[in-house]
Amino acid sequence: MKQVLMVLVTLLFLSGTHAAPARADEPFYHLNRVVQEGQRVENVFLYGEDGIIAGVVEDEVVVINGNLTLTKTARIQDRIFLIGGQLNQEPGAAVGKGIFHINLANENLNSLLLGAGAFVLLELAKLALALYVFLASLISLFVLKNRMNRAKGALQSGTVKVGLLGFFGALGLGLVFLALVVTVWGIPLALLLGLLLLALLPVGLSALSLLTGELLLKNFAWGQKPFYQVLIGSLFLVALFNFPVLGVLWGILVLVFALGAVAASLLPGKGDHHA
Repeated sequence: MKQVLMVLVTLLFLSGTHAAPARADEPFYHLNRVVQEGQRVENVFLYGEDGIIAGVVEDEVVVINGNLTLTKTARIQDRIFLIGGQLNQEPGAAVGKGIFHINLANENLNSLLLGAGAFVLLELAKLALALYVFLASLISLFVLKNRMNRAKGALQSGTVKVGLLGFFGALGLGLVFLALVVTVWGIPLALLLGLLLLALLPVGLSALSLLTGELLLKNFAWGQKPFYQVLIGSLFLVALFNFPVLGVLWGILVLVFALGAVAASLLPGKGDHHA
């Protein structure tokens, strides 16, 4: 299902792809836009390009804003996703698990469909991120309070250092994740890495929410309790996600500092130890 993920990413960014060699363990990215008879590739992904398949595709075929031709020798072992183009399937061509085809005759309508899909996916992603930040911050306050306080201390004593830790940590994790998802055996490891990250990030998110809440509620007596500070602080953080463009940048900044705070809290002798 790697190609389904590629569809979602493409709809989000509406960007093209770059050419890459066709090998059995890598996606086929419009190399001459043809899979020759007798050639075997893992999957095919085309954006804004026409494709001709005469060989064997072991996984899925995804074509967006392009036409697809299947010759009589074509063998698609999984599904075909064709959005915004025409399908020419010669007699004898075989598709294992069916064809998902959306085609609007007007090119402008195709672009409108892709744009609307990108907008909906982006909004859903922002909503999911907001819920995650809010709930993770509150849960971490009760479950990982000591670790949260260490992360908070690291943020207070070395904000720049925490930011750099988060930036290089996110960069390194991103490269590792990309290296894993391009191979079949690496996908389970990538999922485990993602789950581990989701389990650790609440510590940093809670620390950020706590510091933000302290600043916002410093003039209120009831606001000196950690619960209210994390509650208000997390709501403030997620509220800024709704600003166009800046909301995305703010979300990235929050995640980078949260990751840096987690990393700093795991280093020996860093951060506060108070409860």
